[in-house]
Amino acid sequence: MLVLLILSLALISCQRSSEVLRIGIISPSIDHLPLSFAFDKGMLPSTNYALVRFSSGWELQEALIAKSVDMAIMPFTYAWNAASKGYPIKIVSFFERETDGIVASPKITSVAELEGKKVGVLKASSIDVLMQDLAHQEQLSYEPVYFRTPNECFAALNAGEVDAIVSYVPLIQKAAAKLNVIHWFGEDHKHHPCCDIVVNTEVLNKTKTGHYRKLLPVLTKVIDMIDARTVQIMDYVKQTYGLDDATANDALNHTAFILGLDDEGKAFEARMTDLSIKSGYQTQQIGFSEIYLNLP
Repeated sequence: MLVLLILSLALISCQRSSEVLRIGIISPSIDHLPLSFAFDKGMLPSTNYALVRFSSGWELQEALIAKSVDMAIMPFTYAWNAASKGYPIKIVSFFERETDGIVASPKITSVAELEGKKVGVLKASSIDVLMQDLAHQEQLSYEPVYFRTPNECFAALNAGEVDAIVSYVPLIQKAAAKLNVIHWFGEDHKHHPCCDIVVNTEVLNKTKTGHYRKLLPVLTKVIDMIDARTVQIMDYVKQTYGLDDATANDALNHTAFILGLDDEGKAFEARMTDLSIKSGYQTQQIGFSEIYLNLP
């Protein structure tokens, strides 16, 4: 009897894992706001969807490759890197746009003043290549210092180990009172893709694909609420990220959520990926068919 019970429970567990769409998110980021709001407010049934939280993009990338999650909202550079190595990773939609900027010590007030300075970045992330692109455009020479998590970046900046860091909303707003925000990358590339909806195609079965299709109109509804700055959204942002009215509004002013796979976004990601290759993060460039997937 005990053996039969164990087998039955194992069978139920397997069936459930094949039915629930497990979506990984990076907790400190605002990139998952429409999804986490919908989940926390009961707009997405837990019988069909599960959120799995991570502290950094590289952790989430590893989880997606390992099939610990089926889908993820993560920086596009990690998706391109994994796909170029032959992993069954595909981008099914752009999602969060902009949100990234440069935060510097109080003594630094402009990008030009970063000449020869130490700048902390999350290695191989989208903000890493954005900083490289800006340095090329401004003919700026800086010393990159690599970190694995946003908390490590801010700790190093506060300790004076680096002169500036590249980070994202809403962590930037939380640090702005004591530090200088000297640049927003949205000024260079309006509505550029940053974090995309990415899947592991080997675990995305018919049931989970159906859940994804049903997820899209829910995300669209919440995005409309974000654009309208509804009371529900503002209260959620303030409570979730520990912001006040001013910082919550500023965070959303530097954030956009736009679904789809537009050609301009694809070209932007491919150009940024060229910088990943030059840095040795990615060994080869790949075609759009190898990284983008329009789910039926």
